[in-house]
Amino acid sequence: MTLSLEHFLMGFFLISDSESHSQSRKCPTDRVFVNRSLSLDTIRYYGFDMDYTLAEYRTPYMEAETAKYAFERLAELGYPKELVDTKYLPDFAVRGLIFDKKQGNFLKLDLHGLVLTACRGTRKLTRREIRDEYPTKFCKLFEKMPEGENRFLQLFDTLFDTPKIFVVSVLVDWLEKSSNYAKTDVGYFDNSNSSLITYGTLWSDVLQAFDMVHMKGPLHSNIMKYPDRFIERNPNLPKLLEYLQSCDRKVFLLTNSPYKFTNVVMNYLLDDLTGKKWTDYFDYVIVKASKPRFFNEGTPFRHINRTTGSAILGTHQADIMLQGEVYSGGNCDLFCQLTGAEGPDILYFGDHIYGDVVRSKKTNGWKTFLVVPELKHDLDVWTRETKLFERHHQLERQLGELQAASGNNQDREVIRKLDQERKTIVDEIDARYNPYFGSTFRKGGRLSCFANQMDKYADVYSSTINNIINYSLSHQFWSPPKLLPHEATVAQQPE
Repeated sequence: MTLSLEHFLMGFFLISDSESHSQSRKCPTDRVFVNRSLSLDTIRYYGFDMDYTLAEYRTPYMEAETAKYAFERLAELGYPKELVDTKYLPDFAVRGLIFDKKQGNFLKLDLHGLVLTACRGTRKLTRREIRDEYPTKFCKLFEKMPEGENRFLQLFDTLFDTPKIFVVSVLVDWLEKSSNYAKTDVGYFDNSNSSLITYGTLWSDVLQAFDMVHMKGPLHSNIMKYPDRFIERNPNLPKLLEYLQSCDRKVFLLTNSPYKFTNVVMNYLLDDLTGKKWTDYFDYVIVKASKPRFFNEGTPFRHINRTTGSAILGTHQADIMLQGEVYSGGNCDLFCQLTGAEGPDILYFGDHIYGDVVRSKKTNGWKTFLVVPELKHDLDVWTRETKLFERHHQLERQLGELQAASGNNQDREVIRKLDQERKTIVDEIDARYNPYFGSTFRKGGRLSCFANQMDKYADVYSSTINNIINYSLSHQFWSPPKLLPHEATVAQQPE
């Protein structure tokens, strides 16, 4: 028999019947979702990133402050000072967007480069405008993305990227409206001083501004001074880490943040909450790891002097890593050599699809847990808008049946009307998720590039690390069966 609507809806979030049944009593936002079967009984090492994984930043406050600091740095580079007062749009950007540096658009693409949604600045492009800009509806520059380099495309796949998307879009709006700049095929030309701003130049300036914010600007110093303003304290974090250690699992912290910043954040999350030293919750601590480089050649492995916060000169030469000590840099092979860990023994929790998940999975075979805070909102829309999803599925099924049997003009007119209704429903669903780009994970029946990467490289995913505590450490996560179109749509004959 063909798939029921219930099975179809389950397929959106890749939940198999068995997994769905075993978790049926859990609230959706408390669940861990499964792409590939994973037995926690085989996991001996639990590793955690810090930013947006252990440390949940307060959004949109964190993003708005970051954008404001970036506009201040851009003003120093010559951009209008009044942009500093731009009101941040918390519902604008989503992860996984790509900036087309040739045409100045932010794109949400599918795995093959099909343009699902697009914005020029903060204005959403219509279907006709997308067709005009990309006649085949494909972004032809999408050949080596997202894992390779492409000088005409820039991928934004981390939670730190959302204010960058906003800032670039605001600058495009400014250029589009400015009477001083004339739009050309390659950018914006200022006749008064014969200067040209290309979209590539624009992005380079924004990247420079954000580098200044993160490296020399006030953002890190303000987080260190007022962590309560920027970080959501997680009362379940000490329980989770203690639970893992009590079950004879090794727990490690692997973060790109420098020691002084890490120390303040982890103090706020653990020491201030329990009175216990934060390093006691981990068997191993590595800061300034330089992921994803850590998963390849890495950087010099050094011991951190916790009194001064600086690395001790020379590379660490001991044959073990000590609990309570902090190390800097290194690489995956050395870490496994010093701890006795092997790739399949490790489950690593992170929010960065490329830096945390793709490289640790592809290069070293680690098991991966992707933290997706956006999932809470997505699940809320998913469970609330059932009628819209049901109608969308009915229309797609009707269209498929009619197109297979179509042979006259009357059928073609019915198909046209049904397809128009389907597009309207897709737009309504999109607007429920995000008025500009829709869901992070899809548009209609097409998965986004971000969702495909998540499906390909994250063994499991959830909205927060807290949800792993809802399962015993002998739990078996079962992945759903993946049906090909001929299996999902062709009825089986009863015996």
